[in-house]
This record gives sequence, structure tokens and C-alpha cells, in this order.
Amino acid sequence: MGLNAPKLVIFGIDGGDWGLVERMIARGRLPNLARFIQRGAHAEMECTWPAHTAPGWASLVTAQPPGEHGIYQFFHTQDPEYRARIVRSDDYHCTSMWDWLVGAGMSVGLVNIPMSHPPRGYRGYEISWPLENTLRFSSPPGLLAELAACGCQFQSDLACMYRGDLQYIHSALANVEARGRSVRHLMSRRPTDVVMVVLTEIDRVCHHYWHFSDPSHPSHVPGAQAAYVTAIDDVHEAVDRVLGEITRDLPEQTSIVIVSDHGSGPGHDAFSVHQLLEEHGLLAVRDASDSPAASWFTDGGRQIDFSRTAAYMPVPGSYGVNLNLRGRQSQGVVRPDERERMLDQIRDLCLEVTSPRTGRRIFADVLRRESAYAGRACDFAPDLLLVPADERIMVSGHLSGPPWKPSYQTGHHRHRGMWIHASERLRPGRLPQPVRIVDVAPTALADIGLSLPDPVQGRVVREAFASSAWAARAAGAPCAEERAGGAADAGPRREEEVVIERLRAMGYL
Repeated sequence: MGLNAPKLVIFGIDGGDWGLVERMIARGRLPNLARFIQRGAHAEMECTWPAHTAPGWASLVTAQPPGEHGIYQFFHTQDPEYRARIVRSDDYHCTSMWDWLVGAGMSVGLVNIPMSHPPRGYRGYEISWPLENTLRFSSPPGLLAELAACGCQFQSDLACMYRGDLQYIHSALANVEARGRSVRHLMSRRPTDVVMVVLTEIDRVCHHYWHFSDPSHPSHVPGAQAAYVTAIDDVHEAVDRVLGEITRDLPEQTSIVIVSDHGSGPGHDAFSVHQLLEEHGLLAVRDASDSPAASWFTDGGRQIDFSRTAAYMPVPGSYGVNLNLRGRQSQGVVRPDERERMLDQIRDLCLEVTSPRTGRRIFADVLRRESAYAGRACDFAPDLLLVPADERIMVSGHLSGPPWKPSYQTGHHRHRGMWIHASERLRPGRLPQPVRIVDVAPTALADIGLSLPDPVQGRVVREAFASSAWAARAAGAPCAEERAGGAADAGPRREEEVVIERLRAMGYL
């Protein structure tokens, strides 16, 4: 690429797990990841809690924890009308590394980064990550047509998610290849100073195929189709090939950062916090046998009756519990002066729950949001955060059937992800301590000579640099104005229902 080569490429692997990657490298299966690990500084990465796509990538690109940027899940967790309001890129409560880079006069190429829709119109190009049915997810607007014209059909992540059909593995592998072709086209035809792309297929495949390759899994299927048994290995190899193709012609001067938003591991059970609350008189249901299941508050002919409910889980995957508070929720029943007592009661209930499989308590802690999510966006978080003691257990909101079920997702997220940073200015080798996800952007920008505006909670990982002087003198801080978090409508109700249906098929609901 020569003079048009980017200064920095960030390659995001949704669900990338150190343990999986290391085991495959030991078998000679991932040559490109192995090459960058050998060339670069690397470490396990401490991700957000919950270990989830939405707060994970948001924390990475802002260098801030969820309490500052306000992204806790795919949907708002404090909607007063109990609606499924999709989080958008203009809902961030702080600036991102893209604002800082563009403010410093640089251009950016951004592809498929979760929580990036709608495109912001940065100098360069963007293909965003919409959670709604739309063909308008690129900037400039004609970018998708340009890709299609050269044989690079780019589908949004929503359009090609897992929908319950195990043949998905074949489309996942094809989609990884298509993403790679698109990125190579854009990097060659639209050079930018910084490029970031995220591939999500490893996460999807780990969620739904783990039990095929893990004989110790409770849902293991002996004698399954070979494509299912090798699905996790195959998708890792496909992603590794794309990494090699994207970086093949880049000069040594281009810094390469390879990161994940969380790790992956086996998932065994799902526990319904809604049924726990119902058992103790804190949640009420009504008959909804004639209602469509267009909400996660409706399940199996039962629907939460908020007029008689004191507490509920606001969004699947949030690991949170909300009080149904008067003056905040439209049907709130809990008085503000009851808040502390109710939170204590729910905390005590949750900490007593034990797994029927192990006999052990399933929650290591239950935190108030003020403790878990201190920051400017704390008020947008769930009131309580449930911290599992066993990541093989998914906290669910199902209302029908037994409170404990085999997890529909046979692979769950893990709190530890991966970080690799290959650069002429960083010392190769494994760091003894994990890097935090909020440290990725400060370190990457310091590598190319920029610093972040204060204050952010991420730091430059100075111990990874060959010269501490370089990390210390990273200069030229951009000056982009911080934008306030918005409360834009996420679109028509039908769009919310489509997303709910997709997430239900994936096992989040």
C-alpha cells in the first residue's frame, strides 16, 4: 500500500477468547494471529461487566466504562414506558476515539462496529451496525452500492444473524469472507489514517455450536454433523485468513491492534430472575395467551403486569434488576422512600439462589448501580447489577416453564477477552497483568503520537512500550466538543419487534 497505508488498523473479534485462540495456535491452526502475537505486546483483557457486546465495544472506543458512556445493552435499560428502545450512536454520553482522531485532522474507516449506527459522517467512511431494518447504514451514502458493484455485497449484521437454523455455519463462513473482501476494497480505494473493522461471527458460532465440540457439555450431541463439530474451529480459521489478507500488504510501520469485546466459554443453564421475583411477590403476571410475543415481558401466554410489579429485569443480557419506581416508570408502584429497603430485599433474595446442578450460590455479588456504574450516565443503568459466580449460568427473564432451564445458548460470554498490539514502538511479549478494555484506545493513540482529552478512565499501557519516553510524550491532543447523550426515538414500533424476534431466535430472550 505504500504511502496510502493506514497508520493504525484495529481488528475486532467479537467473542475472541484467549483460551480458544491459544489452543488452536498450539495445533498450528491460526498462523496470522500467531504471527501478531509473536510480533506484538499481548495480554488477556479485562472486559466490562456484564461481558456483553454493547458496553464492551462502547467502552473500547470511548476509553470510558459504561457509567460514563451510558451504553449498557442493545436497548435502553431505563425506559419509562417499558419499551424496547434501541440504543443509537447519538445516545453516547461522551466522545469517542473517532471524534478525537477527526479533531486531530485524521481520517477514519469504520466497518461493522457494534453500537455505531447511525453513521456520524466522519471524514473517511463508515459502515455502521444497525439494529433496525435499513439500507442506510453507510457514509457516504453510496458506499454500499459501490461495494455491490464490485461484487462485495455487504449485509448488515441484523440481516445475517443466527435464526435457529444450524445451517447458519455455512452462511457465517461466507459472510466472514465477504466482510474481508469489502474491507480490502475500501482500504485500497479509500485510504484513511485509521481503520477499524469488527467481525462478529465467532461470537455467534460460539453461542450456538459449543456443545457439538465439547464432550463435557451437558447438551453434547455425539455423532453430530462434522460441520457442526468443527464450526468453532472453522470460523476462527476464516477470521484468521481475513486478518492475514487485510494486513498482507501493509508496511511494518502500520500498527496492528487485535482485540475482542469479551471471551467465550461453555453455557449450561438459564435462571429466570423474573420467576424468582414472582415467587416472592415482587412481580405479577397476567394472561396474554392472545397477545403476540413482541416484547421480552411476554412469554408463553404470560405477561408482566406492571401495575402490580415492584421489580423486573429491564433488558435481556443486562444482568440487571430495576425497581418499578413511582415518578420514574409510568406504572411505578415502589415509593422513593422504599427504594433502599427494596434493593436490600432483592439483593438478599438473589444471593441465596443456588444452582441445582452444583449446589453452589450462583451470584458472587449484587451491586447497586451507584457502586457498579459510577459516572455521568449512572442514572441510565439498571438499579441492581447481578454478578454471577459461574459464567456457565445465564440470567434470564423467561416467564414460562421452570425457573431453571438448559441454556438455549450453549456458549456464553466470558469476562476476559484478548488484546494484541503489534507496533515498532511496543515491546513484543506477554504482559503479566490483564489490560483493561478502556486502555485499548489510549494505548493505540499514544502509539501513533496522539493523546486523549481529559478526563478518561482508560490509560496508556506504558509498560508495553519499548521506550517509556515515547508513551509519555504522545502529543497533539485533538479538540472535539463533547456531545450530550440524546433520547432519540429508535424508530417505528415494528422495527423494535423485528429486533426482538431476531434476539429471541438467537437465545437472548
